[in-house]
Amino acid sequence: MKINQIAILIASLSASAFTFAAAVTPQDIDQARTGGTLQQAWITGASAPTQTVYEGWVRGCDVGTNSIFSTTNSGSALRPGTLGNFSAYACLRSGTVSVLYHTLDGGSLNAYTPHTIGSVLGRVKYPGEGSGCNASPVVYEDEINPNNNANVYKGCDQIGRGLTSTGATSADNEFNAAALLTDPNGPSFPVGGYSDVEAALFSPSIGGGNVSSKGTETDVGVGQVFGVAVSIPLYRALQTQQGILTQDDDPANAPNITSSQYASLISPAGDAAFSGWNIILPGNQKKVKLERRVDTSGTQSSSNAFFLRNPCAIGVNQTLPLSYAVDSVDDLYQVVLHSGSGDVQTALTSASNSLNEADQFAIGVLSLENNWRTAGSRGGYRYLKIDGVHPELDDTDRARKTAANGDYKFHMEMKQFVRNGPKTPFEAAVLDEITAQLRNPPANTCLTFPRGLTLNPSNGSSCTVGVQIAKATNYGSNCAAPMQFLD
Repeated sequence: MKINQIAILIASLSASAFTFAAAVTPQDIDQARTGGTLQQAWITGASAPTQTVYEGWVRGCDVGTNSIFSTTNSGSALRPGTLGNFSAYACLRSGTVSVLYHTLDGGSLNAYTPHTIGSVLGRVKYPGEGSGCNASPVVYEDEINPNNNANVYKGCDQIGRGLTSTGATSADNEFNAAALLTDPNGPSFPVGGYSDVEAALFSPSIGGGNVSSKGTETDVGVGQVFGVAVSIPLYRALQTQQGILTQDDDPANAPNITSSQYASLISPAGDAAFSGWNIILPGNQKKVKLERRVDTSGTQSSSNAFFLRNPCAIGVNQTLPLSYAVDSVDDLYQVVLHSGSGDVQTALTSASNSLNEADQFAIGVLSLENNWRTAGSRGGYRYLKIDGVHPELDDTDRARKTAANGDYKFHMEMKQFVRNGPKTPFEAAVLDEITAQLRNPPANTCLTFPRGLTLNPSNGSSCTVGVQIAKATNYGSNCAAPMQFLD
């Protein structure tokens, strides 16, 4: 009887009480550095595909050796993409201890700005002993793809400071450059990174434009689905306004917003700045709360390009003005700029939980990698239909079916950037290795390809067209209309 009771007790314990014995430890990292075998690289850029980049990294790791180091030290978040803007991933790669630092601060454009305009970003501290990380890791377990499981060390020290919504200033650059000198065991300069969209969709004045003289920009071969997300009270009010009787969270019963309505809400030339929610909720007097991303964000650039045709449209199709580029607030319209996708989720959730009814209606754009069902304390938002089509329809687990079939249009194709100049062999290879794993995953991983992503039909993947593989591609230009792919 006692034996059975003990067995039941053990079975009931949370998995977080255990750690993976084979996972790389801070001590392993120190030993590899001392022995001269440690491989390290630093990448920057988009926050939206963080889980995806992590999965591409893991596919090159020896199974069961993953560890994650994060500056975050609060909450229950463990999944990459929910751990803040400064993390590092460690594993054995063919038996060699390897560390990939991942800075998401500011978003996609910062895959380029360290190399185009000299932005100096922060990162997590070298994760050996003395890194400030919590001594005992907790366990991240991926129920869909156990190969992603990892020991997670929280509370690690941060080198340098985070950026403001306007991007890196000369003072930030000076401060962060000095901070990096205090941590010589880690990388001093990023090798490149990932962007939701090409550099040409960002203004050259902030580090975008033509980057061919600074490095190599490559199509990742992965499309990313984006959606309009709203606070739950706004979602329910829209359901009522649109006569949706079954007010649940089934995507089939989601309310709709048209592209032109959202463009009017986010553009300073639109009616929202003057008449609140009347564009979609006639007579409603609540404040419009736009939770948008900073100008360096690929999510924001995707929104600009898709809804406002900015900077895509030319000639008679003039681009609409960009959304407000600074934080602002008045009685009818509030704009808050956020440096990460997690910040937008938090803001939408805060609106949902607000006791002040006037502050409960908030709206913004998120990539569908973000799933409110699994976001824990950040899950107080829902996705709308856009032009009558929902990004999660009949596919709440993976959120790509309607985009892969070409029915849902808010779908952008990612880019990889690798800087020119000297690089270690590991730095030179790591981004290409991750991208190769992403664009053409093994057949047995098609079903676990990350949520909200599609594969480009031009890369010869063995996955299924219309399920994981999109039926169309824009051939590397996110300003171009998708075209049916013919092999």
